[in-house]
Amino acid sequence: MKRIIYWAMALTACTCLWTACNEERESLDLMADATIHGFVINGVQGEIDNKALTVSVLLPSKTDVSALTPEIALAEGAIVEPASGEVQDFTSEVEYTVYNGNLYNTYKVSVEAISARITRFVLNGQYSGIIDQQNRTISVTVPTTVDITNMLPTIEYTEGAVLSPSASLPQDFTNPVLYSLEYMGSTFTYEVTVTQSDHAYAFLGTAATLDALSNADERTAAEWMLQNVPNSRYVSLETLQDGSTTLSSFTAVWFHYEQTNTLPMIATNRTVTETIKSYYEQGGNIFLSGTACLYTGSLGITPSTYVPNNPFGSFGTADQVNAPGENWGIAITGCESHPIYKDLAIDQTTQSWPVVWLIGGGISWRRNIGCPWDLVSPYEQDWADWSSKTGGVPLASFNWDDDCNEKVAISVFEGVPEGKGTAVCVGAPSYDWYYEQEAVSANAYYSNIEKLTLNIFDYLSE
Repeated sequence: MKRIIYWAMALTACTCLWTACNEERESLDLMADATIHGFVINGVQGEIDNKALTVSVLLPSKTDVSALTPEIALAEGAIVEPASGEVQDFTSEVEYTVYNGNLYNTYKVSVEAISARITRFVLNGQYSGIIDQQNRTISVTVPTTVDITNMLPTIEYTEGAVLSPSASLPQDFTNPVLYSLEYMGSTFTYEVTVTQSDHAYAFLGTAATLDALSNADERTAAEWMLQNVPNSRYVSLETLQDGSTTLSSFTAVWFHYEQTNTLPMIATNRTVTETIKSYYEQGGNIFLSGTACLYTGSLGITPSTYVPNNPFGSFGTADQVNAPGENWGIAITGCESHPIYKDLAIDQTTQSWPVVWLIGGGISWRRNIGCPWDLVSPYEQDWADWSSKTGGVPLASFNWDDDCNEKVAISVFEGVPEGKGTAVCVGAPSYDWYYEQEAVSANAYYSNIEKLTLNIFDYLSE
C-alpha cells in the first residue's frame, strides 16, 4: 500500500513539473514582431534593413541633423527606445531598440543630409589642391614657370554625382573656375583658384610612392603636407639615387623618418647623401624630424661629431609607451616669440614655464620616438655651450625641463647669404602624427603640430 502511495505521489510531482515547464514554454512568444516598420523624418521615409538591423535616412541638403524628430512605426504591442517623437542628435549614429514580448532588436540609425564632395583635385598630375569643404573652395599653387591657361585636372568626387565641366577637359585657370556636382536633385559648387609661386616643397620618402610608405606616421605626415602645404610633392629618395629627380626647384625639403634609431640604408647611399648635401650647400632649406635628425652630420649642418646623441623610441606597435592622462609637449623658455611658434597655444599655467603641448592626455599609447641632443658629455648642461659646438640655435626642450638645460628638442641652423640654406630639426617625441592604438579621445593639441609645421615651412621660405 505504501508503495502504491509513493508511486502516485511521484507521478503527481512529474505531472506538475511537466505542466509548469509547458506553461513556461508557452509564455515565450517567439513569434512576436520586434522590427521597425517605418522610420520617417521630416516626411522622408528611411531605408530599413531588418536583416542587418540598420536604418538610413537621406535628407535634403543643408538639413541640420543635430535636432530631428523621427516618427517610428511598430507592430502592435511593440515599444521602442528612444521613443518615437523624441528629439535626437543624428550627427553620429544612434541606436534604437525595439521590444515586443520576449524579443528585442537593436537598430543602428544613420541620418545625413544629401551632399556631394570633391575629395581630390590635382592639376597636370602633380599639383595637389587644398580643399576647404566648409566653404567649397579649392586652392592650387604651381610654379611661375607653369602655363596655367591649359591645365588638365584629375578630380575624385562622390560616386553617382555628375561633374561639370568634365574632368577630361583642360581648363584655363587664369581666373577662378567653378566646378559643379549635380547629385540627387541638388547642386554643389566648388571654386578653384590657381596661384603661381616660386616656392615649391618636397617630402622625401623612403618608399617609391607615398602609398607604399609602410610607416603610418610618415605617411600621415606626407599626406597632410600634400593637402596643406601649397605646391608640395612627394619625392622618393630612390629617384635621387637614380638621378630622375633633382632638388634645385624646391624651396625646402622635409625628411620625416620614424622606423629605426638609425638612418635608413637609402639615406646613407652616397649619391643620395651628396645630392641632398649639395642642395643644402647651394642654399636649399632642409626640415628634419624624427630620427632623420641624425642626418645633420652627413649633410654638413653640424660637425659630424655633434649629431643628436639620444635617438630612442618604440619602433614596433607592441611596445608603445602607455601614458594615460599625460600631456606631452615642449618647453620653450625664452623662445616664445620665435616665428615657428606663431599662433600656437602656449600654456604657462599648468607649469610655471611656457610649454607647447603636442599630445593630449586622451592619447594613452604613444610610440615615443625622439632624436634630441642630450646635454651630457661632450656638452655642458647649457644651451650656449651646445650652440658653440653645433652652430645651431636651440628653441625647445622636453616639457618637464623648466630652464631648458637638459635637452635640445627643436633647433634652427641659420643659412648663409649666397651659401648654405637654413635647417630645422624637430627631435621631440611628442611630434607624433599618427596613433596606432585606439584613443580615449582625439588629440586635443593636434592643431599645434599642424601650426608648428606650417610655421616651419614659412620660416624656411623667407
